[in-house]
Amino acid sequence: MKVINFQTALKRLPKLNDEIRYTNCFQAKTFTSGLIAFRPNKNSDLKQISHRDKDVVCHVLKGRGRLRINGRRIPLRPGTICHIPKGTPHDFAAGKTGELILFYSLIKTG
Repeated sequence: MKVINFQTALKRLPKLNDEIRYTNCFQAKTFTSGLIAFRPNKNSDLKQISHRDKDVVCHVLKGRGRLRINGRRIPLRPGTICHIPKGTPHDFAAGKTGELILFYSLIKTG
């Protein structure tokens, strides 16, 4: 069993680049879950990612932003939960003010 404190974990998120900080919190053979924070960025990287063998489930914990998927821009705010099927190109971005913070799970689907 592992328990994390959201506020403590958020303060310690390692920086991936100027826009993104994240960490894996829980990991097992078939899934990985963690926290990811997107900072507002005028020069946001529009490159989309996909996971060939994993579905993604994200829960917006704090902030506002958007999910870009299948040519659509979906607004995100606290309480929004989204499922992205394996192999689907997508990206997230924070809104103009404040960070967008998500709890994510990558679930191996084979």
